[in-house]
Amino acid sequence: MNEKKITHVTGTFLIQADAAFLNGAGLGEGEDRNVTIPKTFRDGKNEVPYVSAQAWKRWLRNTLAEETKWLTSESKAIGWNPKGNVNKIAAELNPVDFTEDDIFGYMRAEAGQGRRTTGEEEEFEEEVGGRTKSVMRASPFMASILVSLRSAGWRGQDEGFVHLTKYDPQALAEAEVERFLSVVAEKKQDKKKSVWERLKEFDNDFASKVKLHADKSELDDLRNLLSAKAKEKDKEVNVNFIENPCSPLPYTTRFYNTHLQGIFSLNYSRLGVYWNLGDRIELEETKAKKLLQEGKVTEVTNEEPYKTLSDNGKIGKIYKIAEKVKPTPKDRASALLKALAVLRGGAKQAQFGTDVSPKVLILAGLTCGNPIFNHLFKDDQEGPILKIETLKEIIRDYADRIVTPVLLGIRSGYLKNESEIKALNETRVSIGEGENKREVEILVTTPVEAAQNIKQYLP
Repeated sequence: MNEKKITHVTGTFLIQADAAFLNGAGLGEGEDRNVTIPKTFRDGKNEVPYVSAQAWKRWLRNTLAEETKWLTSESKAIGWNPKGNVNKIAAELNPVDFTEDDIFGYMRAEAGQGRRTTGEEEEFEEEVGGRTKSVMRASPFMASILVSLRSAGWRGQDEGFVHLTKYDPQALAEAEVERFLSVVAEKKQDKKKSVWERLKEFDNDFASKVKLHADKSELDDLRNLLSAKAKEKDKEVNVNFIENPCSPLPYTTRFYNTHLQGIFSLNYSRLGVYWNLGDRIELEETKAKKLLQEGKVTEVTNEEPYKTLSDNGKIGKIYKIAEKVKPTPKDRASALLKALAVLRGGAKQAQFGTDVSPKVLILAGLTCGNPIFNHLFKDDQEGPILKIETLKEIIRDYADRIVTPVLLGIRSGYLKNESEIKALNETRVSIGEGENKREVEILVTTPVEAAQNIKQYLP
């Protein structure tokens, strides 16, 4: 089993999401236009809640930073459009000193990407073969969305009120003027203008008098003035002023009761390795030269197994992190998986506090990038069920590619078929006979221990 080296660590996990709201989609539509809703997708007639990969990977990044105290690579504005709005951002773009960049990747697109450069181009643009290139590192960490096991029966609704005892007199004055204008204005209101600008257009002198009462918070005088003016326009007109400025404010939030499953695959062989090949520029050459001088990276363009990728250096260069650099790729991978085991984050935690650390975590080292551990769970009223026969079938099919034990971490009391799963501990799944026989061991433990134990198998 140990003759082949790990290139990928692949796994799946399950989160218990009882009365949870972890990733919002804003307000609903139609009858739900006043309801805050979670992200969902359609599966036939049913809506299925999910958490985007971007969202939970951000939780993971934050958890990793909190657990390790390593330097973080924060995004910052580096470009602005003619109106002064940000149109370009980038992080540190340094995967050697910033582990976050190494694991999660980055991108900085350049203006004029793909065209030939001139001497007037910005100094930070990469020029390869006379063309402007973007600096981009695809994340070695692949992740799915977190999908609900339930497509029906997951909905819950929290309805409540915010009770008020105070109000802003200035805001109330503006609201009363708005009501007045909606009744007496003869032309369509331009809502891009302030209420006071529109009142001046209606009657400049009158607007000055009303504004004076508003500034002094003389709301009764303001209402009398507005009401009298409305009567001048039409004796039958009445302005319905706000009677209770502290009326309770209702709110509704839709949440879910379900279990969320996700899959991931870490390309371990790409940690600490940076390609500057053709259009792929992962490490800016100015940074690469500096890191070479500091002894933090070495050029491995013409070394195995990289020289085939670079066509012996004809299409670019490949760099590898030096052994002296800490944390090492092994430490980086191990810390990432440990952070996953104690994952924390999610939207509306103050209202729907939820433990998002996995209650089940299955992982193994492979010689390929297939995310093989997927669709292994099904829902049941008494708790989720791990599909043991499906798991064994996957192990048999990929036995020649699985180069570590399959680490199966479960939280006691969570899965319905827990006793059957624990009986798998230290058992072997085998396929073939004689010289062709292949065996893979299953080790049952807790989610945290599973994440910790994978490190011993990493080269």
